[in-house]
Amino acid sequence: MRKTILIMIVLLSSASLLANGFITQFIERYSEENRPLNNVNIGKTMLDKMAANTEDEELKNAFRELKSIRIVSSENAKDARYYFQKANELVTEAFSDYEEVVSVNEKDSKISVWMKKEDEDKQDLILISLDENSKLTIITVSGKIDFNSFSKLSNTLRKDPDIPVEEE
Repeated sequence: MRKTILIMIVLLSSASLLANGFITQFIERYSEENRPLNNVNIGKTMLDKMAANTEDEELKNAFRELKSIRIVSSENAKDARYYFQKANELVTEAFSDYEEVVSVNEKDSKISVWMKKEDEDKQDLILISLDENSKLTIITVSGKIDFNSFSKLSNTLRKDPDIPVEEE
């Protein structure tokens, strides 16, 4: 009986930790069938494969240090503005342990970057962006983040044809 209870506690703890992810909560709370979102999840196995397939040593090291990358986007202007507002509300309400490290508010685009640093080897980053074409992009990155190679990494992810896009 004790063994069964212990197993249930471990399983429930794991499930609650998994549900605490920003994108997971965002999709659960706000995703609507009539407002589709694109969703890409890149796990450690794929990041290791991406590291093995690049010649650029800086990118190779960046991929190896990351644990996961999740990307959500919406290209419909009306939906994107709605989701941008909801994402910022969620990060301030449910992720108070994150600190806003960058905020850009220009005429046609808005970006906010939130970070939680647990130690030198573990950071979590949330980037919420609404560009000049009213396209929403939310990116979460977990692992050891090298900010010098982060922009190079984001350009590589946009061009990689092996990364499937899922509709939510």
